[in-house]
Amino acid sequence: MNKNNTEKSLIEVNENSIFFKIKKLFNKIFRNKDNIIEENDYNLKEDIKKEQFRDYIKNIENEETRLIRLQQKYRAGEIKENQLTKIQIKSLCDLYDKQIEKLQKSNEFRKQRILQYRKKLQSE
Repeated sequence: MNKNNTEKSLIEVNENSIFFKIKKLFNKIFRNKDNIIEENDYNLKEDIKKEQFRDYIKNIENEETRLIRLQQKYRAGEIKENQLTKIQIKSLCDLYDKQIEKLQKSNEFRKQRILQYRKKLQSE
């Protein structure tokens, strides 16, 4: 009995009829417009995010490269300490501190690897 009810509720659709084709055409047109608009909005938002990230990275690179160039000039003796502003001196001090910290970490890592290698050789 359940089978008969489901069969009765289904209406047979003639896919060759003109009304079906018109309906299909309208659905295709309106669905595609919505999808295209949504895709364009999403792509535009993604492009904006990517551009903002690129600008942020360029800004960071510019500041760091400027400081590194300033450091190189200072080491080479092209610039004297009295020619630098207080902000530049502080920036250089911070840069030196970062570089020293990075070197200490890398040295500690190398020591640990050497100790591991030594233990490995002693156990063999």
